[in-house]
Amino acid sequence: MHRTLLDLGFFQIHSYGFFLALSFALGIWISGIRAERRGIPGERITDLALVIVLATVIGARGLFVIAHWSAFEGRLLDVFRTWEGGLTMYGGAVPATILGMWFLNRWGIDAWKAADAVAPSMALGLGLTRIGCFLSGCCFGIPTDLPWGCVFPDDSHAGHLFPDTPLHPAQLYAAGIGLLLFVGLLLIDRRGLPRGHLFLLFLGLYAIARFFLDMVRVYDETAFPVGWTLNQWISLAVLLGVGGKVLWDLGIRRAETARS
Repeated sequence: MHRTLLDLGFFQIHSYGFFLALSFALGIWISGIRAERRGIPGERITDLALVIVLATVIGARGLFVIAHWSAFEGRLLDVFRTWEGGLTMYGGAVPATILGMWFLNRWGIDAWKAADAVAPSMALGLGLTRIGCFLSGCCFGIPTDLPWGCVFPDDSHAGHLFPDTPLHPAQLYAAGIGLLLFVGLLLIDRRGLPRGHLFLLFLGLYAIARFFLDMVRVYDETAFPVGWTLNQWISLAVLLGVGGKVLWDLGIRRAETARS
């Protein structure tokens, strides 16, 4: 575990913050190229990125803090220490998606077409930021006897809760999922899916993966004490929403075909 990649005394680069910034930088660059190929001005993707970055960081941190409020009582300034980890993916993705589509419609840009352009970058961002999670020692898994179990240092949260105990490297599982989705979406995009369905495919596949990933994740008791984890409930809602949207689109296409 390497929480700090560079330490000059007066200046530090934290692992999580570095990979978070890298994911946004690469994501904006790739999304801009893909958007222009779809006839969307690249500068609008840059404007959209500012909205997405702010909504993602604020929303992801906000949901994490709400779910782990007891850990922040008496240490309110720690709420702003996002570079050390502690972001909940769905907390950022949901408001970022809603705000992003609202701004795109306001600018007169096809929101679903833009979402298809951005989808692979979102998957890449998931893959990169989870590497930062692993190096920072957050978002770790439950104890395991598997040969690839990782023992975290005693000064980490994982090592404090599970000293000298091999844990599932849940962060690396998530990183692998994100990177596989990134490559897979780029390949599938060549087949020419209906407008908006590449983005829906990303949401659906990630929801399924996240549901099962949470089975090996460790959560504080304050995270969500009823049944499944909060992320599993959200994954189920996302999957139902994606399925409903796909069925709606299929119904419209069949109606148009019947009329023609």
